[in-house]
Parts: sequence; C-alpha cells; structure tokens
Amino acid sequence: MARLALAVDIGGTSIKFGLIDQYGQLHGELTRHPVPFCTDGSADIEGLFAIMQPYVERGMALSGADPLLLGMSVCGNIDEQTGEAVLVANLHWRNVPFGARLYERFRLPYAIATDVGLAALGELVWGVGRGLRNFCWVTIGTGYGGYLVLDGHLYGGHHGFAGNFGHTPLGLPDGIRCGCGQIGCIETYVAGPAIARFGQAAADSGDSPLLNELAGGARVNAEMVFQAQQARDPAAVAIIDTMIDRVARNLAGVVNLLDLELLVFGGGVVHASPILLPRIAERITGNLMTVEARRDLRVVLESFPNSALFGAAAATFIKAGLLQQIQ
Repeated sequence: MARLALAVDIGGTSIKFGLIDQYGQLHGELTRHPVPFCTDGSADIEGLFAIMQPYVERGMALSGADPLLLGMSVCGNIDEQTGEAVLVANLHWRNVPFGARLYERFRLPYAIATDVGLAALGELVWGVGRGLRNFCWVTIGTGYGGYLVLDGHLYGGHHGFAGNFGHTPLGLPDGIRCGCGQIGCIETYVAGPAIARFGQAAADSGDSPLLNELAGGARVNAEMVFQAQQARDPAAVAIIDTMIDRVARNLAGVVNLLDLELLVFGGGVVHASPILLPRIAERITGNLMTVEARRDLRVVLESFPNSALFGAAAATFIKAGLLQQIQ
C-alpha cells in the first residue's frame, strides 16, 4: 500500500486538508475551514490543532501499520529545520515554535515549509514544472508572492526566504503598513484585501453605486469587485486594471532578472475571473526585455486544486526517503 501524508495548508484566512499518497494521488476530497484567530489578532494554534485532530485520526486509520506523515504548508517565512514560524504576517506570528508544538500535539513525522515554496515543489515533482530548469510559482490571494526554481532546484536564498517579491516597496504616497511591518509593499496594492479596500473606497465615495448595491450594507470584498468589473462598472474596471498593471510590471522585472521559462499562478484572486490570467500574461509580455523572453515565456494556472498541499505531501515523502524511488 502506498504511504499516506495528511497535507495541511494554513493560509491567511483558511486552512485546507488533503490526504495524498507518495505517487501524488489524492484520496478523497480537499476540505477547507476558516482559520481561527485569537482576540489579539494572531492565529490560534490550539484552535488549528483542534480542527486538524479528526483529519489526523482518519489518516492514521487509513495508514494502517505505517505512521501517517504530516506535510505542513504555512503562508509565511518558516525555518524548515526547526519548524519555527519566523514571520507569518497574515497570521501575525513572529518567532512562533510551530513545529515543536505540532510534534508535541500529534507525535507524528512532519515536514514544514512556506506555502509558496511547497507549491513550487508540487509543480516541480508532479506538475507542469516537472523536467523544467527555471520557473517561478506566483500566488495572488490573501497575500502576493512566490518561490523560485533555478537550475532545476528550489531556490531559497541565504535564509530560505527568497521569492518575496510581494514585499517589493512601491514608495507610493498612499502606502499603508503591510503585515510584514513595512509600508507600501506591492502586496498591499494587489492582493485580495487590497482589491476589497479599493472597492470599499469606491463605494464610500459614490464612484461605484454598483459596489454599494452588491455589498448591501456589508463590507465590499474582492469577489464583489470582480463581479462589478465583469458588469463594466468603471470604478471596478479601473481597480482591476491597475492591479493587473502592477502585478505584470513586478513579475516582468523578475523574469528580466532571472530569464525564467515559466510562471505558474495560483491563489483565490487568480481563480476569481477567467480573463484575469490572460490579461496579466499579455501585460507581462509587453514589459519583457528580450525577444527571446517574449517568445518563450509561458504563463499558466497551477496543475492542482491546491499546489501547496501537493508540495507539502511531496516534502514529507522526500524527508522520509520515500519519493526518490518514483522520480
């Protein structure tokens, strides 16, 4: 029987689960829960573990005599050796010993890493990146960022935190404080919360009566902005067009710097509109430096319903010495 991993992806607003075997096959369906938060605004670790508990129990029952493996994906900077959550801005975690607490609770072998790195790993091992040498994973969701595969290997940089192009400072006069602590990071202009913030401002100013109508007295969210954009609401059209332009310029700089062959996109914002990624791709191409890059760069959606989950499973199989036999 193939070994099983319970893959867990802890994002800025939701936690996702999937049971995945060492051949990259999903057993059952992916499930999702809201991330529980404490009153101080930080994600509640014990609450997360309580949500995990029944999934761990089911995975252990299906694993039989072999111990269940845990593959943990977290939306921030993680020390893969110690499991420490060094900086997870959207969960308001700094220097949290998450790995130690995870093992103390479940006593199971685990691998833990940043979600974007694991998404890139999933694509490299089982997805569209298999066999490629130089590509980048890009997420646009609650946050914005990515991870690099260079010369056929995950590239973490000196501290393992490379790929944080979402924290490129734009230096615009209306910059707001990012979850990382800096002011005016591009993430604060292009991710889901930023789209919602700009939509709320348009509704409040009277520039978008449609967004006011869609909100119905509640707060505007990113989905409403996309709905208004599809209805050709001028304010929503401008919000999404500006977001596309900023993402495209940022990523064109990444491609120009590293001469990449592929950009793989995931995240809730990317999936919110079927025309969003083609428009981003067209705008990236227009900002590329060389004829060769404009000719050869591919921009595609992720291979899986959640690439970070598949990468989390792959990481724990690699750590357990089980994945090499099928590569």
